[in-house]
Amino acid sequence: MGLRLSRTAQNRFDAMEHCLHHLKQLGFEPRVIVDGGAHTGWFAQTAHKVFPSAVIHMVEPQPSCHEPLRELCSNRHFVMHPYALSNRPGVLPMICGQTPDTGAHIPAADRLADATVQVKATTLDELFRSNCREDDRTLVKLDLQGHELPALEGALDLLPRVEMIVTEVTFLRWEGLPTRADLERFLDVRGFDLFDVASLSGRGSDGRLRQADFVYVRRGTPLHNRNGWE
Repeated sequence: MGLRLSRTAQNRFDAMEHCLHHLKQLGFEPRVIVDGGAHTGWFAQTAHKVFPSAVIHMVEPQPSCHEPLRELCSNRHFVMHPYALSNRPGVLPMICGQTPDTGAHIPAADRLADATVQVKATTLDELFRSNCREDDRTLVKLDLQGHELPALEGALDLLPRVEMIVTEVTFLRWEGLPTRADLERFLDVRGFDLFDVASLSGRGSDGRLRQADFVYVRRGTPLHNRNGWE
């Protein structure tokens, strides 16, 4: 029937939609939203509900996700880009199933033999550097199963014109993936500070924090400039 049941540890919380509404209440109104790792479009549709006037770009390499995303594009006037995001254009190996897979990912160097498909890769700069102005207040969301740092390394020209980044972060040192600390160092150097936490989840065996969605804001922008303890 197309259903899959699984038993996993409960999220500590998943407040992505609430987080976006909160940002809007604070005056954040992006004109451009980039949904990196769009899967079948859940985040894009959620962001559209909160920011209906924003142009939403969905970036997703999984072949099985392209038809659902094309349908969204025709119904919602979103834009789809069938690529993996990385630090350079080219072709990358990917592990994914025949149906849309939330665990699809670019494998570490020692797991290249497990790849099931080759996908076209590009950079955020190649896709958006000429399409995003600073006054667009661009929001970039990244859910790339550990490939977020290479994607950000491919956005060095774009990042000064991005106001908000919502990115999945990893707490565990697993298969050589960049950790939360690695991402924080990269974003700190490029002028971004942590603003909010949109979700937290632990692993099933002992509840240790495994992943989260962190929200970063660029220094010097209106939300960052709000001073005071209260």
